[in-house]
Amino acid sequence: MGISKKPLKVAGKASYYYKLDGRRLSLSTTNYSEACRLLRSIKDAYLKGKIQRITGENDKNLGQFADEFEAWAIETQPVKTFKANRLAMRKVIDIEGRTKRLDMLTLKTMDELKRTHRHLKPSSINNYVRHAKAVMNKAVEWGYLKANPFKGAKLLPQAKRVGFIEPKEISEFIRSIEDVGLRRFVVACLATGRRRSELVALRWEDIMWDRREYFIAKEKRHLCKTYPMSASFLAVLKSMPRGKGRIFNRYAHADTYTHEVKRALERGGFGHLSLHDLRHSFSVAMLESGGGMKALQKLLGHSEFRVTADTYADVTDDALQLAVNLVRLGPLDLTTDKK
Repeated sequence: MGISKKPLKVAGKASYYYKLDGRRLSLSTTNYSEACRLLRSIKDAYLKGKIQRITGENDKNLGQFADEFEAWAIETQPVKTFKANRLAMRKVIDIEGRTKRLDMLTLKTMDELKRTHRHLKPSSINNYVRHAKAVMNKAVEWGYLKANPFKGAKLLPQAKRVGFIEPKEISEFIRSIEDVGLRRFVVACLATGRRRSELVALRWEDIMWDRREYFIAKEKRHLCKTYPMSASFLAVLKSMPRGKGRIFNRYAHADTYTHEVKRALERGGFGHLSLHDLRHSFSVAMLESGGGMKALQKLLGHSEFRVTADTYADVTDDALQLAVNLVRLGPLDLTTDKK
């Protein structure tokens, strides 16, 4: 890296130049002493950067990166994803502080996160871990890190057996709900397997009556899908006056539906279950009626088959136990010899 012998005139402007990686770059001055001073500072910065690239070191700290990431994410990521990522980063900063260098982060940070939040449900802690890992992937993409320091962080084990209403008990539970508006919402949950957020956001404009289908809109476009409408869900919609906007608009806040359904479950003798377990009840009823796991994956909107298979593994095991006894060989004599 050297300076030109004299100022060169390029595009009408004279300046001393230097070469870096085969390129000629301007020092923006015709004063030789100033050009030499500028070149020395450029050399220092270049050598520092080169050493960092070789060793993988970077002086970017956690607070600086968090600010950069948040400014980028708020403009590019879906709101729910952005908020979850931001919360995860704040949890990391609570542990390490804003001045911690990115290249000094290790898996110990994730272990501390699990320890300090051990009073929370495993699913909540796992959510922090997943989003912290996702944010650090961006640090790698931006060249601040050579590898994700949280990549090997393990998730906490969660109870896999899902809660559900036995298919034979569903009708009785529905009849136990006195409020017709709440009854319609519960039947919609049980007849579609939709998440609370999906049903609460469903609009009359999303219903395709002629095709007996409905559209679920998502912030991520590739997750937007059209689903077939069951006879039970169609009956729910036909029992309601058609309008515009949200179909289930009785409560302004979605949490109110959660609380009301919980009370209905308690009155019906299923106090150990929650609104989300109505989704599991739909799934179990479908599987026990002979529906396939692949079809269930599509109806639930799972992006990966593994998620569906892992969630309902116990259910299919029980179904197999029943199915194996469908082959009956009649009375068997297995104790005496035949002559």
